[in-house]
Amino acid sequence: MFQFIENYFLFRPTPSSKEWIPPPEGYGIEELWIQTPDGNQIHAWWVPPPEKNPKKAVLYCHGNGGNLSLRFEGVKRWHKLLGLGVLIFDYPGYGKSPGKPSEKNCHASSEACYYWLLERGFKSTDLIFYGGSLGGAIAAKLASSYPPACTVLVSAFTSFRDMAKKLYPWLPGTSLLRTKLDTLEYVKASSSPIFIAHGDADRLVPFSHGIALYEASSAKKFFHPMKGLDHHHSPDAAFYDNLKVFLENELNFYIK
Repeated sequence: MFQFIENYFLFRPTPSSKEWIPPPEGYGIEELWIQTPDGNQIHAWWVPPPEKNPKKAVLYCHGNGGNLSLRFEGVKRWHKLLGLGVLIFDYPGYGKSPGKPSEKNCHASSEACYYWLLERGFKSTDLIFYGGSLGGAIAAKLASSYPPACTVLVSAFTSFRDMAKKLYPWLPGTSLLRTKLDTLEYVKASSSPIFIAHGDADRLVPFSHGIALYEASSAKKFFHPMKGLDHHHSPDAAFYDNLKVFLENELNFYIK
């Protein structure tokens, strides 16, 4: 019962039957069905990297609402501005992915996508794990087990429990919550270099969460404050500029 209530507040999927934007032409998008170890089939789009940079890619973990088709503007920036391939996937219950979302199967989905990239010939050092909002917890946990070249977190929260305390202060017993999504602990456990961005006008996930995540990392790191941006705003142009400099100058992750 409690887990059902937690999932109700946490996940806001948009099934494809409700809203879906077909994949745009000109990007060579490959529609995929990737099977997780527990038998779920998840739907994904693979946007191949440009020919000039054939073995660099980002694994894109989106937030708690919508579906992958509604996030192509973000995917396009990773592809166009940074010259990377992009694998974006939908958690169970989102878009065309069957099933119901849960903490466990969101993590399983990201892991299955990671292995799909390995099967395509990518190495961990060829990859960036990106997570926005809830996706930050998914990307950070994946990085704690399979260190990529860099983990990029945007508007990520420290933990589900911390968010529950902020959003539902009237709810008793937050210490009894079963859902972890403990981004802070995942960041502490990871050796992966990390780039964190957070809007200083974020009314949903406090700016202080981004600061706390940055301070928790003992790896190479960079913090980019997005001035004047709220939670659902797209990252500013300086985000991509600073990220590119961090990747190339600090990590030798060259973007041609």
